Amino acid sequence: MKEITLIFFCFLLGLAGAWALIWFGERIGMLDLPNKRSSHNKKVCKGAGIGLLFAILVASFFLKITHFLWFPSLAISVASFWGGDRYKLTAKQRLCVHLGCSLYFLLFLSETIKMGVGYLLIIPIVLFIVGTSNFYNFMDGIDGIAGITGLIGFLLLANYGKRIHADPNYITFCICISASCIGFLFFNFPKAKVFLGDVGSILIGFVFSCLTILMSNSIMDFLIMAGFLFPFYIDEISTMLIRLKERESLIVAHRRHIYQLLVNEMEMPHWVVSVGYGVFQAILGLSLIAVKPSGISAVFSIYFIYSMLFIIISLFIRYKAHASKYH
Repeated sequence: MKEITLIFFCFLLGLAGAWALIWFGERIGMLDLPNKRSSHNKKVCKGAGIGLLFAILVASFFLKITHFLWFPSLAISVASFWGGDRYKLTAKQRLCVHLGCSLYFLLFLSETIKMGVGYLLIIPIVLFIVGTSNFYNFMDGIDGIAGITGLIGFLLLANYGKRIHADPNYITFCICISASCIGFLFFNFPKAKVFLGDVGSILIGFVFSCLTILMSNSIMDFLIMAGFLFPFYIDEISTMLIRLKERESLIVAHRRHIYQLLVNEMEMPHWVVSVGYGVFQAILGLSLIAVKPSGISAVFSIYFIYSMLFIIISLFIRYKAHASKYH
């Protein structure tokens, strides 16, 4: 009963954060003004992710979540609020904050579990945490996509965590975050009245990646749980490779993600694209869970099949978007 009450309260916090920014966002300068890189055409308040932050902090307190998860989550969210939503930090300054929070998490984690040879994994794991945090931020560009992905991603984590007998508090924690995403979505989907903002998108990516590490008992577990954000990873990485090939700066805003092309060039409704990404995410996540008994080769096979499927579809979309742009 206490868990249900906590989950419902986190839902209310997600709802309240979005409501508060709708009413007070403009007064405190939290406006997202449309530009040629945007996928919206009118000013919308941003920063509703503050509700998710409060939900994470409240859930952390009642579930006794370790400080090396909630404290860097608080730090990275506050830095994103002031440095991304309210004012502007440079890309290097933001990266330093993300690296610092990731190292704080990992260094305390390594002391807690006495990682030993695991110290050799610090660099790739830091890259995973920082990459996931930023990828989530980059992919938060249309109505509903970040909230739906967060909702499904953390529910998949909770489902898989129960299967591998992870700490029950982490499982409840994941459900609390999903509940806060539902609360936020009431004002962001199907038509956005408020945006998550950097305070929320970077926070969700950071917490997701840290929980993936905390709940993993093996490399297999890590590979499966990391895949619960696969649509974001594959869209971002494939777009980055194309931009690098064309010698574009990766720190310059753009509209070349597949979800952006679908909305801006092919004029699909935001909600259709967001739901489509969510369905893809859920199917792939459940596929990874289903093939676990068959071993790691089956997991890699799932990644290969879905990667090829995404690449083929994305090439078609890019071709159609390019054609429509010049007709």
